[in-house]
This record gives sequence, structure tokens and C-alpha cells, in this order.
Amino acid sequence: MAASKPTAVHFSLILFVMATLICGVIAYLNFKDLGEANAKLEQAQKDSQRDGAAVRKLDEELQALKKLIGNEQEDVGLDSKTPNTVIGATEQDIKTHANVLAEPTIKNTLIKLSGQLNQTKNQLAQEQTAKNDLEAQFLALKGELDKVVDEHKKARDNSEKDLADTQKVKEEEVSAKDQQISALQKENEEILIELDQLRETDAKKIKDLENKNNTYASLIDTLRSRLSQIQKDSFEKPDGLVRTVDNSTGVVWINLGEADRLPKGMTFSVYRKSHQGIGRGEEDIIGAIEVTKVLGPHLSEASIVGDDIYQPISPGDPIYTPLWGLGRPETFAISGIIDLDGDGKSDMDQLRQIVENANAKVDNEVTENGERLGNGLTVHTKFLVIGESPNIDNAKTDEQRDKMQELLAKMKEIREEARLKAVRVVGINDFLSYIGYKPQRRLHTPGSGVKSKIKLGAKKTGVNASSSGTVSGLYTRGKRLKAQTSSGQTSKVFGSNN
Repeated sequence: MAASKPTAVHFSLILFVMATLICGVIAYLNFKDLGEANAKLEQAQKDSQRDGAAVRKLDEELQALKKLIGNEQEDVGLDSKTPNTVIGATEQDIKTHANVLAEPTIKNTLIKLSGQLNQTKNQLAQEQTAKNDLEAQFLALKGELDKVVDEHKKARDNSEKDLADTQKVKEEEVSAKDQQISALQKENEEILIELDQLRETDAKKIKDLENKNNTYASLIDTLRSRLSQIQKDSFEKPDGLVRTVDNSTGVVWINLGEADRLPKGMTFSVYRKSHQGIGRGEEDIIGAIEVTKVLGPHLSEASIVGDDIYQPISPGDPIYTPLWGLGRPETFAISGIIDLDGDGKSDMDQLRQIVENANAKVDNEVTENGERLGNGLTVHTKFLVIGESPNIDNAKTDEQRDKMQELLAKMKEIREEARLKAVRVVGINDFLSYIGYKPQRRLHTPGSGVKSKIKLGAKKTGVNASSSGTVSGLYTRGKRLKAQTSSGQTSKVFGSNN
């Protein structure tokens, strides 16, 4: 019989059987895993209960340790050791309170502190022992000192008794002396009264004598001035003569030269032949010359630095300067404010240089500051040259006023000295005329603060835009070239006139 082919029913049956088998296997496996899982869960619950008890015990121990340490912060600080953690705060406490004795652990720090404490206790015990020894020594010394004090107190009491006795004796002696002093004072008062009466009488006599002396001195000065005006005597002699004159070139030749030791640059005043006396007064001077060349033993060439066209220099006119003398150096004294060109500035150094260039010298001087230089006038002092006196009204400060008063006092002092020693006193203008000096002054000095008189853009250097109508002093009808007078300004040592 032929075999039949499987049908769909067969396949369905097979599939059903296989599915049933598979489900049975799966159910069996799931039941077995569930039992194992329940066993593990029971064991885990037991382990969890045991671990929780251990954690609670550990936390209790940790809190107790925090209280023992004294830092109960929430965070222990295993990961971050900041002051907000237990470990960080504990380390900070060790460093702060143990200082140089700090150790990495609390135990080591406490051990080191305990050792230091024991050492300190030992030192304290030793110092207490030393203190006890010192107290014993102090008590012994105090006992000895008390004995000495008692002895000194006893001696002091005896001394005070002796002093009281001595003071009583001295008081009696002082009382006797006071009586003597009172008597002497009374006698002294009577003598002083008598002395005051004599002093008043003598002062009146001295004042009368001084008044008479001043009257006589004034009378002598007046008579001397009148006599000088009447007689016009002069003891000076001409230094030389004018030999030849070339008026067209302003050159003269004089009878002085190498043999006379005449220095180049020397200036002379020129007198008229009919003079009343060399060095007597300015009215006899008709001009001034300056030596430019020394030509021979007794011949020199000079240029005319000042003359009068109405009284021209001519051969035979005598020449004179007080600065130079044949074979003898001349000496001079200078006093006061020296302003040669009237610019308000001191020319003392320039005048001194003029004198020294002529082989003369200044042996005494009263400076603008009131300082006296030199050892005093002598018979060899030719002239005392007097400059300007300061005007105290122009003083701006007390210091300037004091300087001016000092200068006036020194000027008066040296003038009185010249009067007593018969030294001739001449003014600065007369002296300049005698030596033939002609002041030179620039129209404008840059930087001086004085405004220039030359107008901006002017092609000529005239002082004014138009003529004043007056001619030079060289061509006036006066008898001679007048020396330049003072500008009225005092030296800037004493301030300006404003």
C-alpha cells in the first residue's frame, strides 16, 4: 500500500506538540530562578540589616571622636581639608596653639607640648629655688641695712641738734651784721645823694664845656672856610708843562717821559698859566689830557680828552694829577658812595683801579656797606676822597636803614680823623677834575632795565627826536669843562629812589 503524504493537520499537530514542550520547559526554568532569587533577596535583607547596624555604630563613634577633638563640623574633610571640615579645623588649631611645637598629628603635638611643659616646670622650680635663695640674702642684707640706718638716724639726730645750736649762734651773728648793714646802707644812701648832686654839677659843667667846644670848632671851621675862600692857598706844584699843541688833531706834547717813569694812560688836568694855585679849585682847570705815547726821556704825546674852546690849551700850560709823583707812590683814602657816571651803580672798584693803574694805592676805605678798611690815616695819605652820602629817607627796610646809618657814622669818623691828622678832604668831583678823568656813559645798557632812548626804527642814534637847543658843555662859555654831577640816585646797595 502506498504511503500517504503529510497534510496540514499533521504539521499543525507537530507544531502544537512542540509549543507545548517549549512552554513546559520555560515554566520549569522560571520556577527554578524565582526560588533562587527569593533566597538571594532574603540573604541581602539580612546583610543590609547587619550593615545598617555597623554604619550606625560607626556614626556614633565618629560623633564621639568629633566631640573629643572639639571640632564637630558636618564634613570630615577627607577630600578637601578646608577650615570648614573637621580635619582642616583640627590642623589649623594645631598650628595656631602649638606654634613652633606643632606636629602632623594631635598625639605627637600633645607629646611635644607635654615635654615642653615638663621642661618649663623644671625651670620654674629652679627659678623658685633661686628666688628663695635671693629672698634669704635680701633678708640678711636688710637686717644689716637696718642696723646702718639706725646708726645714721642716731648720727642725724645728733647733727640736727648741733645744727640747731649752730643756727642759733649764726642768727645772733646775722642779726648783728644786719644792724651793721643797715647803718652802712644809710651812710651809703647819704653818699649817693651827695654823689648825684656832684654828678649833676659835673654834667652841667661838661655840657657847658662841650657847647663851648662845639662853638669853637664851628667857629674854627667857619674861619678856615673863609680863609680858604680869601687866600685859595695851595701847596701843590705842577707835575709838568705842555710843550706843543696841535688843536686840529687834539694832540699835545708834554715835558715828561721815560726818565720821569711816566706810565702810559696817565691823565692830567691842565691849568691856565695865570692860575691861583695848582690843585686849589676847579675854576683854574681848563682841560684834561691822557698820555698815549712815551717818546723820550722827557717827552710824551697825549690826547686832549676835555677842553674849553674859549680857553684852549696852549704851550706852557701847567699839568697836574694827584695820582702820580716822580719817585714816590701816592696813597689815598676813599669814603662813601662812588658813582662816576651817574647810573646809580657803585664804581668803587673802577676808581680803585684808576688809582692803582697810576702806581698809587688806596690805603683806607669806607665801603658802601659801612665797613671800615685799612689801619687808619697817616701823614702819607694825600687826600681823603668823599663820595655821596646815603639818603636814609630812601630806605625801604630796617636792614637798609641800619646799613645807611652805619655808613654815615663811618664817614663822619674818618672825616674827623682826617681833620685831626691834617689830611686834605676833597669831594669826588674835585678829585676827578684833578686827575683829568672824563666820565663815559653809554646811552643804553642792554639788560639794565633802563628803557633805551633810541626810538624803534630810527636811523640815527640821537637822544631826542629834535634838538633841545643847547650845545655840548665842551663849547659853553664857562671857564672850563664842568665835571659831571650826581644823578641824584644812591647806590643800589640801599635800594632805589622809588
